Amino acid sequence: MDHTNACIHELPPGQCSLCKLPPTGIKKIVYVTKGGLAFHNDYKCRTLLEGQLEAETKGLTIHPINPSNWADAFAGRRPCRNCCPDYRHPK
Repeated sequence: MDHTNACIHELPPGQCSLCKLPPTGIKKIVYVTKGGLAFHNDYKCRTLLEGQLEAETKGLTIHPINPSNWADAFAGRRPCRNCCPDYRHPK
């Protein structure tokens, strides 16, 4: 591999989920819960906190809010409609 063009993880530019930049409107570190379907730019996102409250009201398990690399979260979740409003899905 040509290490002059590789990231610190020895991957080609743009292929490393730890090094590549997130899409516009998404932060490098986002917040997720084990049971959530979305990821959030803001730890104190209204939608995230309302989801936690709704789960508690229903007697469901309240999972911790954890920071995550944007690419890991993006692979299995959608951006929050409230705290990721600047994200535009590529057409």
